[in-house]
Amino acid sequence: MKNHYSQPKGFVGRNICYAITYDDNYYGHIVGGSAVLGLMPRDVFFNIKGAAKKMELKKLNTIVNNIFYNISKVNNQYPLRNFTTEVLKKFTEKIIDDWEKKYGDKVMGFETLVELPRKGELYLKNKWVHVGTTKGFTCKRVAGTKEEKFTGKRVWDYNNLRPKLILCKKVL
Repeated sequence: MKNHYSQPKGFVGRNICYAITYDDNYYGHIVGGSAVLGLMPRDVFFNIKGAAKKMELKKLNTIVNNIFYNISKVNNQYPLRNFTTEVLKKFTEKIIDDWEKKYGDKVMGFETLVELPRKGELYLKNKWVHVGTTKGFTCKRVAGTKEEKFTGKRVWDYNNLRPKLILCKKVL
């Protein structure tokens, strides 16, 4: 994860992590995780109305977010032509079964967020659709006071980040 441009510190929520190997060589990792809350363009693409409602929240469990994808060449090359595209294709095929086995939810589609200036060309080659761009804000839970923790109140710290492309793909 330290070599990835986004420098993640771990993953929250559901996730399944796959090592990328070929002929006993390690090329990296790809991870599927929980869908992001509050992505209106994604919700429109998957026909989710009001994701804050309990029934609609359940639909988010059927969307897998490709939260991490880092692949590196071995001996300055990939083993196959279009290797990175093939890995993404295999990932989407494999995680459909694994997600249902692990979490009990049938996958209806995928999402990913791509940090600009990247264009998501790898995903577009795999027939993902650019459905929109985030507003550039994220929120994370921060520690509250003892009383806030006791009552269950959540305190959020909003950080201004760069917008990200939202790419999605339906399972056919």
